[in-house]
Amino acid sequence: MKFVSSYSTNPIVVSETKEKIILKSNYPGEYSDSDILPLYFYPSKINTKNTLLFIHGLGTKNIEYLKWFPKQFSKLGYNAYLMILPYHFERTPKGFKSGELFLKPDYLRERFEHAVVDVLTSLNYIKNKFNDKNYLMGFSFGGMIATIAAAYFKVNGLSLCVTGGNFYHITWKSFATKVLRVKYEENKECDIEKCKKFHGKDFYKYLESINSPDISKDSAPMTCYEYDPLTFAKFVSAPTIMFRAIFDIFIPKRSSLELYEKLGARNKEIHSIFSGHLTSYAYRNYILKKTVKFFQKYSA
Repeated sequence: MKFVSSYSTNPIVVSETKEKIILKSNYPGEYSDSDILPLYFYPSKINTKNTLLFIHGLGTKNIEYLKWFPKQFSKLGYNAYLMILPYHFERTPKGFKSGELFLKPDYLRERFEHAVVDVLTSLNYIKNKFNDKNYLMGFSFGGMIATIAAAYFKVNGLSLCVTGGNFYHITWKSFATKVLRVKYEENKECDIEKCKKFHGKDFYKYLESINSPDISKDSAPMTCYEYDPLTFAKFVSAPTIMFRAIFDIFIPKRSSLELYEKLGARNKEIHSIFSGHLTSYAYRNYILKKTVKFFQKYSA
């Protein structure tokens, strides 16, 4: 089985209204609640075929304020969509909190794969509907998923906000992944020193050795290599703009910079904002304007 490419990304519409589209998720997850794939639609106020797909991050309360981005893009000439990630919000199985099922060490590869398959399915739906320029934007964890998806789908532009790669930094240096650290320490599967060693020379040799994002399961020296955004970064050819928060306690500085350095895009920019991870939302107008200007510059 190859990562992502072993699954269909053909969009199958379950229901469709002016504001919300429900697709069938093509990934065989273990919870029926995530078999549906919701897309919130914000049609452009201008006659256009330019589209943007927005991917939110982990959490239980971020969806409402992150809807601001696709709403604003719709006013600026983009038919904008917001995709709900597996195991989040209305896709959350009963008895769990939104996003809780994502951070399970034994299932991380499957969770990432499920999310990427859903993004590719959504992009194909949008492409079939408008058949013009497609853009992708991801916030935090959604930026990791968007990075991987852009290695498979040739979007016209990519915007990544407060995100990064390299699971050594993300697992052991981030405030958000404490639950993973506890699990690893409990089952003695990994610790900070082991992880640091695994993400040293051998990791970078592996990144240099691969020539396709189609990675077979259990083919990498470490399983986590197979779904790390750094693994896929060099296959991203779309013009990419990144934003990193200077005081980010969720995405370490090195994590963001490594992802930016590894991106294969010929045209790319990175901007630092004077905020923390969550307070980066205060810079939403700056992020929006910079992204739109960047997309327009390289839209040809």
